[in-house]
Amino acid sequence: MYVNLYGLKSTYMKYSVKFYPEKRKEIIENVPIMLSVTYSLKRMFFYTGLRCNIDKDPKKSQWDIETSRMKKNQIAPNWQTSTDFNNELTDITKAVNDLFKVYESEKLTPDPDRLRNDLKAKLGKEVKKEQEKDKEGFFDRFNKYMVDAPLSDGRKMHLKTTRIKLEKFKPDTTFKDIDSQYLTDFQNNLLKEHNLSKNTVISELRRLRAFFSWAIKNDWTEKQPFIKFKIGTESFGDPIYITIQERDILYNAIIENESLARVRDIFVFQCLIGARVGDLTKLTKNNIINGCVQYIAGKTKDHEPRVARIPLTEKAKTILARYNEPDGRLLPFISDQKYNEQIKQLFKHDSVKITRIVTILDPKTRQAKQVSIDTIASSHQARRVFVGSLYHKGVKDSIIASMSGHAQDSKAFSRYYKIEQADQQSAISLIE
Repeated sequence: MYVNLYGLKSTYMKYSVKFYPEKRKEIIENVPIMLSVTYSLKRMFFYTGLRCNIDKDPKKSQWDIETSRMKKNQIAPNWQTSTDFNNELTDITKAVNDLFKVYESEKLTPDPDRLRNDLKAKLGKEVKKEQEKDKEGFFDRFNKYMVDAPLSDGRKMHLKTTRIKLEKFKPDTTFKDIDSQYLTDFQNNLLKEHNLSKNTVISELRRLRAFFSWAIKNDWTEKQPFIKFKIGTESFGDPIYITIQERDILYNAIIENESLARVRDIFVFQCLIGARVGDLTKLTKNNIINGCVQYIAGKTKDHEPRVARIPLTEKAKTILARYNEPDGRLLPFISDQKYNEQIKQLFKHDSVKITRIVTILDPKTRQAKQVSIDTIASSHQARRVFVGSLYHKGVKDSIIASMSGHAQDSKAFSRYYKIEQADQQSAISLIE
């Protein structure tokens, strides 16, 4: 709720006060209650000191989402009654209101640190020394970034791995610590200690850079360590994917193993609509409209939303007809990890045997090497089958992108197909 100081006559500053349980993976008991104060394009986060139990089912949760308070007749994990619990939230709200009255009288717009410390003092809480506050602030704010930034679920999962690696590298990291030397050392740590590929390290550093951009925007820090530190660019070999003929071998194969048969159906269906696995697993019967699958691609939904619309082929319809999931999902999906593991098993199955040798760019050495295609098979290869096959049939990039959900002018689009010698020969023949 937005509050105007001194009633409607005030034009100085608007602010909003919001309480919410801090989201933590799989944790539903003793969850911290956070305060967020938004004002003048700034946001201040504050731990209230209160905790409660939550649940995915709102009826079972102690927290009332609509009122942003604890439900009546509840007992907090520390045995505090819901009345006392909610009174403390009211006191905090009043303290924020009082502070903004002072700021208005002084014509002052406080930075988030100033507001946080003033609130602590107002509530009688100890204001920690600057160094101690900063030490706890970096990872605390990294967590806030993952909760409050407009990021996809997949992006947040990747950010969690980045945070874990940073914590292992230097547990007491502060904003002040991070400069070009810190980033160089962290980069070397990822390459040597974690044995990551250069492309993966570049992705980790880009996520850290995005966090710094958010931190600067929210006045958490003024440091810009990436100005002098160059992340570098990724290198990719030719995209590897199966042919339409191999896709049809999978489609027609007789597979008695029910688990592998389901994975076959999911993989072939993915080849036929080209969705990212994160989008694929969320599709339900409601996404089928007038014989087409329609959805907003997850990677574009927060910036430039792209509606992917893919007409269903007869093969795709046949696969969907085999399943009727009680929750409305199109197919019986499994975890991403299990899916990728079973795709490799599927390629090696006696009725399939897609095991031809291909040349890839080794992600660590960046040298060419030969491997069996089944060893590198994954869900993302299905997406390449869709894009690459259409490209080689002469379909325009813009039409393919309208179905694959790629953002307009996507730099990654060309990584989904390989320029074959036949394509070059065909092009040259046009100017003979």
